Amino acid sequence: MEQLKKSRGRKLYGAVAVFLAVNLAAVIIIGVREAAVINRRMQQRAEDTAAQFESVMENYRHSFRLFVEMMRNEIKSSPDPDSIWDFLKGIDSTMLEIEGDTFDGLYMYYQGRYLYSWDTPYSQYEETGYVATERPWYKDAAAGAGEIVFTPPYMSYANHYILTTLSQLQPDGETVFAYDIKMGDIQRLVSSMEEYKKEEILIYDKNGTVIGSTKEDYLGGSLLASMDAVSGAVEAARAELEAADPTDGEQYSKAEEQLRAAEVFCSFRQGFQPEFDRMAGAESETVCVPLNGGRYYGLLLGAGDYHFLVLVPVLSMLTSTLGYWLVPLLLLELLLIYVFSRIGREMKNRELKSAYIELGQTQKRLELALNAAQKAAAIDDLTGLMNFKSFRSQMESCLEQMEDEERGILIMIDGDHFKHINDRYGHSMGDEVIKLTAQMIIGRIRTVDLASRLHGDEFAIFVSNTADYTVARGIIGDINHSIAKEAKRRNMPSITISAGAVVAKRGDSYAALAKAADTALYSAKETHNGGFAYNG
Repeated sequence: MEQLKKSRGRKLYGAVAVFLAVNLAAVIIIGVREAAVINRRMQQRAEDTAAQFESVMENYRHSFRLFVEMMRNEIKSSPDPDSIWDFLKGIDSTMLEIEGDTFDGLYMYYQGRYLYSWDTPYSQYEETGYVATERPWYKDAAAGAGEIVFTPPYMSYANHYILTTLSQLQPDGETVFAYDIKMGDIQRLVSSMEEYKKEEILIYDKNGTVIGSTKEDYLGGSLLASMDAVSGAVEAARAELEAADPTDGEQYSKAEEQLRAAEVFCSFRQGFQPEFDRMAGAESETVCVPLNGGRYYGLLLGAGDYHFLVLVPVLSMLTSTLGYWLVPLLLLELLLIYVFSRIGREMKNRELKSAYIELGQTQKRLELALNAAQKAAAIDDLTGLMNFKSFRSQMESCLEQMEDEERGILIMIDGDHFKHINDRYGHSMGDEVIKLTAQMIIGRIRTVDLASRLHGDEFAIFVSNTADYTVARGIIGDINHSIAKEAKRRNMPSITISAGAVVAKRGDSYAALAKAADTALYSAKETHNGGFAYNG
């Protein structure tokens, strides 16, 4: 009897050793695979942010080209500087109407004179020693030699927005057109792109100035400035608050806001600086870093003059990648349990059978929960349409599976005057308008077509089995008609949607198609009244 007990004990210890060894090997293998998946996801996240950012920057360039074309035509017809100055002041309201709160003023250097659209008397510029040809916007334009250039942006704490200047040297080698813009579209883009819970995204330029961030207090701060300079900015803001007049509510409030933002950014830099240096040394590679009392996956992507910093909480990322590590681990555990149950069946057949059934039920519940989580991750919460990530994945699958002669049409859609509804009626009504637009889109496409809300008031449709742009035009026309009719019935404010389309075929890339459709969309939106254009 004693010998039997010893034999069973040795078998038990051997079984435990095998169980632990197999699990250790599995954890190592799954961990390596999971790390690769996370790195791909982080890289894709940064690249998607860069692509969306470039779309916004191209929109700024498009606006500036419109201004340049207007000024070139005016100079041809009336070259006198005084006439040009009058024209410049006259189109100020026109540009404000076209661009909304993005626009912040027009000016130029022409025939040795500084001309501008503001009402400020010229004597004020003379008194401060303002010399146009010595200003950054003129020097940058001259260095650009005819290219549209962005002067390094900065934070206007008086108005709490990031300002930059677009400028361009004209063919005569002396004239420079310049255009001030508020870069709020970038902040709105960053605010709308959250894919993971508590995710943080920062966009900064080559000087380190933060021009887009999920934390607004970081705007205008510099990630590349020395800590002495960052601390100095806090002291300067504190001195400005002490000098501010408490009876001047607006000025005092802005001084308080500037100090608070400077302190928050300084605290962020102090806690994050070593991790930021690590990420800068491993650009485009995922690094695990401590932040705000938790652990984050971080990746830094450089793209020309701009950098994109993505920080995702470890728990949020692991939750979104359950299918890559939890399911294999569960299946392995189930397999091991099954094997050991077979070995010990003679001893405890009834108990092990009951445990096996219970584990099978647990596996089913986990699989159902996983399927539900994966389905929820692919859907836009507000509209029920596919989100950007899911739509891109489905589009790429469609492009791979197309026959050589098969065609489809990608349509990029943007709401006209949607900001006006948010400003006038509030974001709740804006959300209702977006949901109505999504309903009308779903009602006008077939089950074989795809529809997605990309972000904000931007949507996309992929129409299968056609290369006829009249079909796409008809769909957009029907949607606009339905939105107007249904909005009136529901007593809601109505918007129109403008669209740009491009034909897709087997082998095309989603990124190239989206860029071509966006180009057509820019053309369609010039009317801001339900326009349609196609590329190709």
